Amino acid sequence: MERYEIEAFLAVAEELHFGHAAERLRVSTGRISQSIKGLERHFGAPLFERTSRRVALTPIGRQLYDDLVPGLRQVRAAVDRATAAARGTDGKIDVGFVGAAAGQLILEATEVFRSEHPGAEVRFREVQISEGLEGWRSNAYDMVLISRPIDEPDLVTGPTLISEERMLALPRSHPLAAKSTVSLEDLAQVTLLRMPSSVPQSVLSDRIPDFTPRGLPIRHGPVAHTFQEMLALIGAGRGAFVVGDQVTRFYLRPDVSYLPIRDAPPVEWGFVWRVARETARVRAFNEAALQVSESRRNR
Repeated sequence: MERYEIEAFLAVAEELHFGHAAERLRVSTGRISQSIKGLERHFGAPLFERTSRRVALTPIGRQLYDDLVPGLRQVRAAVDRATAAARGTDGKIDVGFVGAAAGQLILEATEVFRSEHPGAEVRFREVQISEGLEGWRSNAYDMVLISRPIDEPDLVTGPTLISEERMLALPRSHPLAAKSTVSLEDLAQVTLLRMPSSVPQSVLSDRIPDFTPRGLPIRHGPVAHTFQEMLALIGAGRGAFVVGDQVTRFYLRPDVSYLPIRDAPPVEWGFVWRVARETARVRAFNEAALQVSESRRNR
């Protein structure tokens, strides 16, 4: 049975009038009649008794109707649930974040989001560097607040929510630590710690370049799987790393110095989410975070 045949049969069975069934489905009476005749040929028996005064279900038609209705109700309920999940804002949303500044923004955005969508529940947790793309793409998160640039075809990139001065984290014992600022050329004098290969190549190239702008080679050191591990390695003199200036508020350490990179662009952060997981909740939470970000800039 084709879908339009099922719809035609159910409409006639419930309206008991071919004309009314046609109006309900917004098709011609002839189309309804042809569909019913096709079904009756398929089953080899009439489904309706037709007279000039009335239309009634035959016993076979009644049995078919009784068997179809429960399944139809399940299909309609499934469609309604899917529509609500895609278009509605009620329900759960799982939000991931990398770093303290991102976590702070998400907490503020959650308050805005809940005030506008009281039927929604926000669940959030910190994402570790080592989780990389596969972790961010997993079903554990609907969206993740991470640093840019991200250039992946299956991920949607939201607007920039955090923009911070780019800095170099290096051991306090390093000769460069005596300076007030450094330049991108100074990266040739340090060993940059690496992030896991699971991190997008666009981020690796941005944070751990191979050469300075003038072409001087930059040494690369050991891999760090979390930011705390990164800071521990820096404090131990094992290398340096390019960071944003949130570190001066959240990650002060006696053995690590943070110096502005005076000729570098800012470090930018924003949400990413899988194209396949985009819903009204995701868009609404991103909008709430954007409101918080704009409010911060206007302070």
